Amino acid sequence: MRRRHLWLLLAVALGVLLGYWWNRRPRPVPPAVPPPVAAKPAPASAPTHPEVPIQEGKTIDFSSGKPVVKESAEDQAAIAAAKKEMDEATKDITFEPNPPPKKKD
Repeated sequence: MRRRHLWLLLAVALGVLLGYWWNRRPRPVPPAVPPPVAAKPAPASAPTHPEVPIQEGKTIDFSSGKPVVKESAEDQAAIAAAKKEMDEATKDITFEPNPPPKKKD
């Protein structure tokens, strides 16, 4: 039984010494100039996505995969209902200034 304890103690001591050596060993200094890299071919041009300017009172439909600007009565009614709902939800919200900081004596 004593021998097992001795071997365990030696193994732990060896692990501690190896860990200490591993953390304290000198590391190579990276070169100041990176090594030359082979020239890469220019990437193929990525497909551009069409830009659609935001227009007041109009909606943009992406269901077909492309942006389509719409202006229908249904969309106008939905926009008006959403605006009314937001105004109703925020009518009682007020913002007060922060109190001035207390002076330390």
